[in-house]
Amino acid sequence: MRNVAFFLTPKHELAVLNKDANIRQSIEKLENHDNFLEIIVIDNEGRFTGVLSAKDVLMAFKKEPDMTFEKSHQFKIKHFYHNENVLTVNIDTTSDILVDISKIQNIIPVVDGENRFIGIVRRAKLLEYYYKKAGINEDE
Repeated sequence: MRNVAFFLTPKHELAVLNKDANIRQSIEKLENHDNFLEIIVIDNEGRFTGVLSAKDVLMAFKKEPDMTFEKSHQFKIKHFYHNENVLTVNIDTTSDILVDISKIQNIIPVVDGENRFIGIVRRAKLLEYYYKKAGINEDE
């Protein structure tokens, strides 16, 4: 049975911002990370605090009538990202638990014992592994 380490995409390969970053920075981060629609949000100590999705960024413009792209640097992401109901795992979590969580989350944040962010497990990576293990061709 595989654990999280086998499926892990490490922090340095991801879009990560501090919770005190602004909406403009989040737009630039999404623009520079073509493969991601989510930004991991951490605090000053590197602890996981939530996920800012591309949808959250778009909704920020709807919620804040004064926000324009030019003014987006004035609005902090901590007012727009979600942190409730985001399940996290640690490095020893089994693949069975990962599969269960992937039914409700596209990405699964991985944290250490002090909730410091390490990386993520992507649902797509889990699916790819299990397709190969089952001998299923994705193109079928």
